[in-house]
Amino acid sequence: MGNDLTVIKLGGSLLTDKSKPYEARKAVIKSVTRELKTCVDEGLIKSLVAVQGVGSYGHPPILEHGLHKGFKGPEQLIPLSKTQRIVNEFREMVAGEFHLAGLPVNLLHPSSMVVAEKMRITKYFLDPLKGYLSLGMVPLLGGDMLYDTAMGFSVGSGDQLAVLLARELSAKRLIFAMDVAGIYTGNPKTDPKASVIKEVNLNETDKVLAQMGSSGTVDASGAIKGKLAAIAQVKDLVGAGLQVTLLSMMKQGNLLALLRGQTVACTHVVVK
Repeated sequence: MGNDLTVIKLGGSLLTDKSKPYEARKAVIKSVTRELKTCVDEGLIKSLVAVQGVGSYGHPPILEHGLHKGFKGPEQLIPLSKTQRIVNEFREMVAGEFHLAGLPVNLLHPSSMVVAEKMRITKYFLDPLKGYLSLGMVPLLGGDMLYDTAMGFSVGSGDQLAVLLARELSAKRLIFAMDVAGIYTGNPKTDPKASVIKEVNLNETDKVLAQMGSSGTVDASGAIKGKLAAIAQVKDLVGAGLQVTLLSMMKQGNLLALLRGQTVACTHVVVK
């Protein structure tokens, strides 16, 4: 399982338009699932686990009802339940595209497998996931609200979950698929001079973040800081050969090119 396993995090910014509540990028979702199927058919991916962000399907109701602050009272329970239902509708949409592409996904809920403490995953039960993976299925886990021993409940981090799965399943590669080509020197959406950083050394992340911060990219550096903090949890594995890459899948072909060994705009995370 481990030597041939790919864990891919499909970002919420890739699958949805975060500037519009409940706006799925249906054409992109279709393209992403078809490209993953091609990678499997060509033998470039032997075994696959997918973690999807929920983007504009999760953030609006969570912020509206203050769910990111944890449990404050019983009046939050109906909004929590409705938020989970809205997110599940999106997860079902994504799962449907996997099915149409010919990939046998098994839709799993992190809230049934994972416990957090102050938004950090502390306990988990992965036997069902491992079992279905061994049968040849593609476990698909999405954004979820987790039971939190300190906060009552908290927003589950897809990045944190993907990194955890890469470690526990001894993955060969960990890929973060986004709406941008990787980590930039600035915010590529507002700074035309921003360029992709081809390689980030986990021993020099402070230097990278300082470089980004000097460009005034508060939002971008904040998001990237979270990803790098999550990836740092498997620094030992990266040093031992875990391949970690951040790239865009907004247009079909980038992942395929990467796995074929071709040149593609992306960021590789290394330890030197």
